[in-house]
Amino acid sequence: MQKRVVLSVFALFIALLLHASWAQSTTHCATGGTANVLAPWYCSQINQQVTQVWQNWAPIALITATLAFLIAALIFMIGIVFKNDRVRTFGVGEMYEAIATALIAVGFLSLAAVVFGVIPAFTIGPINPYDTSLTYISNTVNATQGAVKSLYNVIMITSFYASLDLSVEVSGEAFSLTAILSPLSQTIAPLIISPAQTISGMLLGGLMVLSAEFYMILFFMYIAIPVFLIPGIIFRAILPLRGMGGMLIAIAIAFYLVMPLLFSVAYYFTNTSTIGALQASAAAITAHGQGTGAITNSASPTSPLVTDVTGLQSVMGGYFLSVLFYPALILVLTYTSMTVIADFIGGVSRRTGKLMI
Repeated sequence: MQKRVVLSVFALFIALLLHASWAQSTTHCATGGTANVLAPWYCSQINQQVTQVWQNWAPIALITATLAFLIAALIFMIGIVFKNDRVRTFGVGEMYEAIATALIAVGFLSLAAVVFGVIPAFTIGPINPYDTSLTYISNTVNATQGAVKSLYNVIMITSFYASLDLSVEVSGEAFSLTAILSPLSQTIAPLIISPAQTISGMLLGGLMVLSAEFYMILFFMYIAIPVFLIPGIIFRAILPLRGMGGMLIAIAIAFYLVMPLLFSVAYYFTNTSTIGALQASAAAITAHGQGTGAITNSASPTSPLVTDVTGLQSVMGGYFLSVLFYPALILVLTYTSMTVIADFIGGVSRRTGKLMI
């Protein structure tokens, strides 16, 4: 009873993710050109690759599922020919496992085809989780690069000004006149340079994390079916490797469908607020940090440029919530879904056998 409740809740959760992903999905690629203005590169590269990967490997996966039936049928026929009840019963059990594997593989591939728009959906149309997830990462990368560029210009100008030093030597003793002639050079270091350098380092770390997330999604898009699903179907036809086969199928489903759907939900929660605030702060820093404005606007803690950098610093909490916390939570949920699906695959074969007896 408890497992049924867990599976029901998990199925409802996946359904909600599908609906949320569709509701917030950017416009999918039009036939005659690019319709996705947020990430135009998606329509010319990734969208076709998603469809091509499915079309190339789905038939092979289905053929592999039929091999499981052939193995089970061969075992059953051997039991009949040699009049061995144990072998015949074992063949019947293998037939149950083959039916369960085929149901899981066909269901997974059909759901993926509807989600990616390979075959027409009945109600809502293509959901495009890769569109929304990769668009989310692309928008965040663009906003981060803009913020780093604006900070870099300010750091270069203010650091150069702060490095200027005028000193005189009297009786062999050097005296610095910088504090008298240019007092701003002494104050801009703690007000602008140090905070800007710290934030730039954090943003560069965020760019590395975003790049890892981006290519992780692409990695599983290409290898989930050929490396995990198809070997999983084969291993489930071999008794000693059946558990490993179920885990491989669960990995394929979790990382091929659940993970991009979760990133789509993250896009819904973070794209408007965090990225908008990051872009606004970067634009203000760029406006107040042009040329000598980077010096004159950094004279005091209430100067415009200092206020802009402080505002960007306050945005970093939400930024790392979307860049680090949400992806970490996504990986945890993806792993959890993988274990739930693996347990579900093990239960399907047992329930299928009971229904067919």
